[in-house]
Amino acid sequence: MTFTPQQVVDAWQNMQPWVEGQLSGLATQANLPDDEQKNAGDIGVCQTLDRGGRGSLRWSSDGDASYTLSSQKITALSKVTIKAATTVDESTAHLPFKFARLEVNGRYSCDQPCAVWDLGKKVTTGHAGGQGTVIQAIDDNTLSYVVKTGDDITLDSVVIGGTVRVSLTPDSGGMPPWIASLVSFMTPGSQLEAFRSKLQNAFQRGSFTTTMLTLLEHEIRG
Repeated sequence: MTFTPQQVVDAWQNMQPWVEGQLSGLATQANLPDDEQKNAGDIGVCQTLDRGGRGSLRWSSDGDASYTLSSQKITALSKVTIKAATTVDESTAHLPFKFARLEVNGRYSCDQPCAVWDLGKKVTTGHAGGQGTVIQAIDDNTLSYVVKTGDDITLDSVVIGGTVRVSLTPDSGGMPPWIASLVSFMTPGSQLEAFRSKLQNAFQRGSFTTTMLTLLEHEIRG
């Protein structure tokens, strides 16, 4: 049997009970790979040690920071609502659904070597940073499966829209001054797009997506 994009589009709406009732539960707890940067450069946390230092004495970085995101899992995919599928060309269809919140929880750690310099001489050394929990989330947006048709239905890619928000909670409690510097390091476009790419890969490679494609084929075959 040869599948066409229009067949996939028509079958997608019949997948509504599964997409809205089961996909969320299957997707949550999917893992994302760790993100480890051993040579992250100056992430700006040493300056928070100054606290109004004396004269020309100021804290600055004394080597590359190390930065890790680990134990990352999809923990929420809420209020999933199927949207109408569309054909793109003679072999491609987009299968979208809306969500209220897509959330990934994990652990972060960062460490930046720091030093105080006086007239070119290093007079004090230290470290800035810490560890705790990290939440990265997208609210009120859309995920779209891009599928190819032919002798079978294959997943070409996954596209997730929306803005990624980052929240950090230190194990030490409170909000130490270096937290703002770390959030600033994590939220430039390149960092957030790297996270989005890993999130899209988690959906593309997840066993729940294989189940979805199998069900879609069965729906078309009748």
